[in-house]
Amino acid sequence: MSSTSEHVGKNEALFREVNERIREASEGFFASEAGQGVEFVCECSKCECYQPVELNLQEYESVRSDPTHFLVAPGHVWHSETERQVAGNDRHWVVEKVFDAGRIAGAADPRS
Repeated sequence: MSSTSEHVGKNEALFREVNERIREASEGFFASEAGQGVEFVCECSKCECYQPVELNLQEYESVRSDPTHFLVAPGHVWHSETERQVAGNDRHWVVEKVFDAGRIAGAADPRS
């Protein structure tokens, strides 16, 4: 794996971990409001991206149901050779990591 690919993978894993902490903190606040939006952090591979992405907790859990899936802002698919959009709407997209990137993403999943 190239150092660039490794850096990108570490960045995505870091933001996925940040979003897990946001989810944990939000569960107590929004437990009775299932549709309430929560601002998560874009998990795209651009190191300088800090764009907020709003989802409710049910949508977030749907993204996390597959360890190769990442939450990104619409349009934030940067590496077509390692990721593809698999779902989305006007507020967020879901990208799937493929090939080696998918294997690495799955191994780094904090829920696995």
